[in-house]
Amino acid sequence: MKPILCFLAALVLPTAMHAQEIDPNRFGTLSFYFENDLFASTDENYTNGTRISWTSPALRKFGDDPTMGQMAGYFDNFGWTGNSDYERNVAISLGQSMFTPSNVDAFDLVEDERPYAGWLYVGMGLIWKNSKVKNSLVLNIGVVGPWSYAEETQRVVHETRNQSFPNGWDNQIGNEIGVNASYERMWRIRDRKDFHGWDWDILPYAGATLGNVMTHATIGSEIRFGYNLPDDFGTGAITESATTPTAVENPYTAKSWGRRFGFHFFARGEGRAVARNIFLDGNTFRDSHSVDKYPFVGDLSAGVGMNWKNTKLSYAFVYRTKEFEGQENEQIFGSITLSFNF
Repeated sequence: MKPILCFLAALVLPTAMHAQEIDPNRFGTLSFYFENDLFASTDENYTNGTRISWTSPALRKFGDDPTMGQMAGYFDNFGWTGNSDYERNVAISLGQSMFTPSNVDAFDLVEDERPYAGWLYVGMGLIWKNSKVKNSLVLNIGVVGPWSYAEETQRVVHETRNQSFPNGWDNQIGNEIGVNASYERMWRIRDRKDFHGWDWDILPYAGATLGNVMTHATIGSEIRFGYNLPDDFGTGAITESATTPTAVENPYTAKSWGRRFGFHFFARGEGRAVARNIFLDGNTFRDSHSVDKYPFVGDLSAGVGMNWKNTKLSYAFVYRTKEFEGQENEQIFGSITLSFNF
């Protein structure tokens, strides 16, 4: 287990070190994500998700990034990702997600409930965008099972909140290395005739994820309305393809970042056609607890965001349809994102 933790740390730490060397006249973005169903007073299904991510300042070429330049620079040779009309960013993240059944009192396996499962991962992403469209290509590598330390994380949280601890973690899916590749394309349709700072935009998107952890196709859209609307591509929930909400342009010239206070309301709808979900299907290469998943899952969310100078904070309430046969209720959870440009 120690070699795996060292491997994960080795991927993340160089970025943090190089972040101090970035030209102070350019901005990178540090984001913190927290999702939990405690906002809905439940403790089941997708029960907790956390992520921290760093996105580089704007780059002329992927190869200009000091941390992943040699590897990322390979994509400068393709017309698709190397188009000179795009501004580029390189992103890296560290995250953990955990899943539990609704019956957390049972010590024995409850066959018609979803499996206990955890997912600990690092993500490496490439972003190329202009004012109208954003593309992101993300590779997530990590572990599911006891190596994810989801049980230990939940134990600490429950002890801190003086809550009883779920009893069935001995039945969680087994250890497995997970690899997922995701691509997403998002468009930005906006009203350029803002009225004294009031503005709106629509952010439709589509994407796909392929891997032994998740395999699905996604389509969705977000609509925003507010005062001094951020010049970015919105803030989604934690997903395989989500990247930091970097500004459309250099934050020094963008009309909202680093300039004025703003706030906005947003609503998002998303549908997924799911071919694989290891947290429901169980392990790929061994027998483990599993349930029969639904092939289509949808999310509806609504929330509010605020931006002031180089800081952005958003909160969303997310409604998710049932994911497997026998699931008693749809799920509701809260999602908080805090981002700093510096």
